[in-house]
Amino acid sequence: MTQTLLSQFQTAYRNLDLFPLLEPDKIQRFRVEYGREVLVRLKSEVKASEADGKVIFAGHRGCGKSTLLKQFAVEMEADKFFVVFFSIADSIEMSDVSHVNILYSIGLQLLEAATLAKISVDADIQETLLGWTTTTRKETLGSEDKSEFAIDPGAIFKLFTAKLQQERTFRQELERTFEKRISELVRNLDRLAATIQIATNKSILIVIDDLDKLDLSIVEPIYRNNLKSLFSPAFRIVFTIPISAIQEPQVMGALTSEGVVRPHLFPVTKFYPREDVRKIDRQPIVNNIALFQAVIKLRFPDALLDPQTARKMALMSGGVMRELVRIGRECCTECMVQIEIAPDRTDVRIDDEILLRAIRNLRNDFARQIGGKYEQLEKVYETLKSLEGQEFIKLLHGLMVLLPSRRKTTE
Repeated sequence: MTQTLLSQFQTAYRNLDLFPLLEPDKIQRFRVEYGREVLVRLKSEVKASEADGKVIFAGHRGCGKSTLLKQFAVEMEADKFFVVFFSIADSIEMSDVSHVNILYSIGLQLLEAATLAKISVDADIQETLLGWTTTTRKETLGSEDKSEFAIDPGAIFKLFTAKLQQERTFRQELERTFEKRISELVRNLDRLAATIQIATNKSILIVIDDLDKLDLSIVEPIYRNNLKSLFSPAFRIVFTIPISAIQEPQVMGALTSEGVVRPHLFPVTKFYPREDVRKIDRQPIVNNIALFQAVIKLRFPDALLDPQTARKMALMSGGVMRELVRIGRECCTECMVQIEIAPDRTDVRIDDEILLRAIRNLRNDFARQIGGKYEQLEKVYETLKSLEGQEFIKLLHGLMVLLPSRRKTTE
């Protein structure tokens, strides 16, 4: 077997990690300048907002929001903000997220950040956030006579986060404890934020990622029915939301009532001008296709991928970074299978035939989700316009329909 060739495809597969670029070394190796205008607009609004301003950031799943938000957090820290960036997926079981445990997670993250910064926090604030559950207190302390917060604080935060993710009974107890005491919880969040702000002389900014990855059945009640509570902390927060949710009139009505004029949208990259999409001889927008090709080039050695095939991979992504990654990974898998079947081959590379197989596999995945109901897709294709109703919202959520930028794009 050609181990070197196989290991090259294995490395390329790992380089195409589906997770966003959050670690400094990965950002250094793989990041391309993407979505700069969106990032600048987001920074401008947050800086211009009131001290308790709330910003909604929307986009298709996999369009690059998480990577951009991490860069946003880094740049805002450089602009003298005390930034707490966290993923809701790393904090709470995604099928059981509520406005109560989102607010509680904000408090837990703020308290951990204050502890790491060696900022003294009033004991009653700590008691509100950490002392409400007798079972967890006993597990952490091991006995009743130890000082509540004399133990390693890192152990407390790890334990509480693990329980939020893994134990439904813990989340239920949390809901029972704070559902009728939201104002008390928020009051302590505000006091904690004020303590940090006084100690650091920096404005507080919370950035919550991955709320957009929640199922619509969970997202809509949070933003439609409990937005006032979610927006009640007196410090700046950036929330994410699925692009499909902002097509829901009741959700947008709730956002508007809380002063959100319009969410910040991170659109998919548009490869063709709208007026050219039906033309047989259409040409892609040069800068946009080059950006996606740059992403591919950073992850594949030249010998593994035909340049023309790389261009086709970029175009077939539909302007969604996550889909580009999925196509690349599927191509790697096809090549690795060929090497395993014919170990003596040294000419395996990603060409048009391999790409066709990969696209066929991914197309079948989408077909299973659609379930044979293509009427809405046909209408969108014919009109190039959004439709009303839950079926269209589901298509958006599943990336079967994409909303491109409305801004004029130049070559």
